Amino acid sequence: MGLNRMMMKNVVKVEDGSKNWSYSEAHNKTIAFTVPPGIKRIKVLAKVDYVEDEPQGYVDASIKNKMTNKTWGEGNSESDEEGVNIYHQDIDSIVGVTPNKTYTLYFNCWATSGVTFSWGKAINDMTPTVEDY
Repeated sequence: MGLNRMMMKNVVKVEDGSKNWSYSEAHNKTIAFTVPPGIKRIKVLAKVDYVEDEPQGYVDASIKNKMTNKTWGEGNSESDEEGVNIYHQDIDSIVGVTPNKTYTLYFNCWATSGVTFSWGKAINDMTPTVEDY
């Protein structure tokens, strides 16, 4: 019985949460992000601006770990010479992370609606598309 109580003390309660940065906060910025206790995966989302009605238009967005150079997410949008969109991809990734670790990330996300990191029990169970332990 004593062992069970000791094991219970080491159980970390996983809580759902999120952090959002506006496009201006996430433009050409280095941001330190500390993973909450018990979190093994971070869902990274950013809607990239849709390029249309602009001949040969192009925008891109990315988030990279400055220490490991791992890309946590990238997206872009492109139009042809007539201004018709020919490609579009938002940032949508699941990053495998280390709980309590602080990551130094470079955000290049001006051409987005902002960036959201989400975490929680259900996200912890998802398969990572990027591993950055």
